[in-house]
Amino acid sequence: MPPLIAVDNVCRMFTNGAKMVNALERISFEINTSEFVSIVGPSGCGKSTLLKILSGLIPASSGQIAINGKAVKEPLENVGMVFQAPVLLKWRPVLGNILLPVEFAKRNVANHIERARSLIKLVGLDGFEEMYPHQLSGGMQQRVSLCRALVTDPQLLLMDEPFGALDAMTRDELDLELLRLWEEKKKTVLFVTHSIQEAVFLSDRVFVMSARPGRLLKVLSIDLPRPRTLEMMSSVGFGEYTLRIRSLLGSTMGTPAAISGSTA
Repeated sequence: MPPLIAVDNVCRMFTNGAKMVNALERISFEINTSEFVSIVGPSGCGKSTLLKILSGLIPASSGQIAINGKAVKEPLENVGMVFQAPVLLKWRPVLGNILLPVEFAKRNVANHIERARSLIKLVGLDGFEEMYPHQLSGGMQQRVSLCRALVTDPQLLLMDEPFGALDAMTRDELDLELLRLWEEKKKTVLFVTHSIQEAVFLSDRVFVMSARPGRLLKVLSIDLPRPRTLEMMSSVGFGEYTLRIRSLLGSTMGTPAAISGSTA
């Protein structure tokens, strides 16, 4: 089966007046359907830029990106995005916020209400459909954001540090919720995080990036059983993965890996 995502030698340059900033350099990888992949790397290494390129929001300066075998040249419809901030409209209740992508896509809203309510129930917000964002906790707002990303039933879910601003307990809770949704919905997920533990806990594979210009240093396959539990974080195997990634991030000798099969 061909990969869902194929990225070949992608670079991205930004211009700031007369100054050129090299954000991404020679990035290559493949991601298969229903995989959960996390990206870790130093701040400013281009993780968020890479997600925007994959979604079609910004172009690559050079290289090729294909999803489902089709070159990405414009914003994609079959992609859900979740950002660090929930970005909910304060004048819309939960249900109205979740249905926003349906309206933007000019689809029949009535046909998606049942799906939206099903997602609300799935993430534990049943009964909060008519509540407004200011009446919700940060964790609840992010659950709404996740439902909004899933309401059009996208094949690919791009998540840019969605739980980074939350407290540790809420973050753990939402990580478990995300895994439960992923196992049920079988979406392909590309997840950006600064937390090494979170990346290991969630992922089939972890992409480790260098400091700017962002290069792919290593791809680690995470051979831990599923379903994952928080107790796994205290296991020897889990600790070995986190130490290896921390060592890679701290090393100045990393060599870029053009992957699809470069694994631990």
